[in-house]
Amino acid sequence: MKKISSLLLIALFTCFSAVSIAQQMPEQAKAVEVASQTIDLNQASLDDLLSLKGVGKKRAQAIISYRKMNGKFASVDDLLKVKGIGAKVLADNIQRLKI
Repeated sequence: MKKISSLLLIALFTCFSAVSIAQQMPEQAKAVEVASQTIDLNQASLDDLLSLKGVGKKRAQAIISYRKMNGKFASVDDLLKVKGIGAKVLADNIQRLKI
């Protein structure tokens, strides 16, 4: 009887684990998809910019403000002209950025 109870508990935990993993997979897939999307600096929305590594709301807003005041970015490297954006943020995101 103890063996049956143990097997039943193991089966139950396995089912719950599988359901939990299955629920997490779509969220992880979406995060990977967002992290691989290319962002056009001249058209990016606040939400687009927030998906960049090291860019929070304040930096994202600074990028948009810079773009409004100075016009379109001529190159991805122009992002360094935005207050709060340094070489590390640019390097971390360079593959996702375009003009």
